[in-house]
Amino acid sequence: MRELKEPQEFQFEGHSVREILDESTPLKPVSLKGADLAGINLRNANLADANLWGVKMVHAALTSANLKGAYLMRANLIGTDFSGANMADVNLMDANLIGANMEKTILTNANLMGADMTVVNLSGADLREADLKNAVLKGANLTNADLTGADLTNADMKGVILRGAKMTNTNLNNASIEESNDDDTRSKEKRTSFLDRLFGAGGK
Repeated sequence: MRELKEPQEFQFEGHSVREILDESTPLKPVSLKGADLAGINLRNANLADANLWGVKMVHAALTSANLKGAYLMRANLIGTDFSGANMADVNLMDANLIGANMEKTILTNANLMGADMTVVNLSGADLREADLKNAVLKGANLTNADLTGADLTNADMKGVILRGAKMTNTNLNNASIEESNDDDTRSKEKRTSFLDRLFGAGGK
């Protein structure tokens, strides 16, 4: 288990991230464009409409956070935990989400075009009307996910788990699909093993 750091331990443009979070308002959303926030603890944080373009937020915790409408284009989010977060309308275009945990995450209308979601846990996620064109979903776990109306044109879905997934009106045009029969336990083992190969067991 990697140790998390609290927002007050991070500085950005002369302010602690804690101060930036506390001073944000609906009219002045959080702006942390390009910040290095590796390992930050942002559980339950309000990051609605935040500008997080290009942030490095690997192995961070954003469980149950509000990221509705946030801008995370080209962000590095490897191994980050978004379980239970509200990420409706989020822009994750070309983001690196390898090994992220997005179990039961709300991703309705999300822009995930070109995102790398290799071995991501999306079990129970709400991906209705999400744009996943050209996304990489190799080995992803989509057990019981709702992909109603989602666009997976040209998506790489080799080794994906689709057990119980809802795919009404899902666009699979030119998608490469090779379904896996792995259960959740085996899927988690693969995700952990993949991350360990990237960073080393217990590494950063």
